[in-house]
Amino acid sequence: MRLILMLLAVLAGMALVVVGVPSVLVGIAEQRHIDRAYVVGFVPGSGCGDAHALHLSVRDGEPLDCVSAGLFGSGKVRLPGFTDAQNDQVDTLAEQLGSNGLSAAEQRAIQNQVDKLTATVPPSERPYHDQVVRGTGRAWLGAGMVIAGILGCVAALVLGPPKQRRAT
Repeated sequence: MRLILMLLAVLAGMALVVVGVPSVLVGIAEQRHIDRAYVVGFVPGSGCGDAHALHLSVRDGEPLDCVSAGLFGSGKVRLPGFTDAQNDQVDTLAEQLGSNGLSAAEQRAIQNQVDKLTATVPPSERPYHDQVVRGTGRAWLGAGMVIAGILGCVAALVLGPPKQRRAT
């Protein structure tokens, strides 16, 4: 009976590790996306370097289509949770400031405008708002699962089956 309980404890520990490791990775990726959702990517050329929700060309302030292969971009400012008026406000500012190229100060002005508008976005409209555990919370939960799984396996193996006594 003790052997069966030990095997069940090891299996439960392994299951926690198997579920915990992907949770850590997904949580880190989600948090990275959440952190970059409202950061404007300013691109010196025509390519897109990072995973930002909005990329603007430094040459003229135009929004760039930076989407994965196989998807269609709009070439418009579309930030998560922003209203059409707010997106138009950012687009207009980028067009005005970018007519002769975007300097570092103009890039900061656009980012500051996005930050001001971001403060008005309700939590229900932000990325991953519909998940109870997301980002760093998911990563910490996964890390706890990994630790609990490893400790469970170690404890089960240390406390393993009793040593058999030899009859004399």
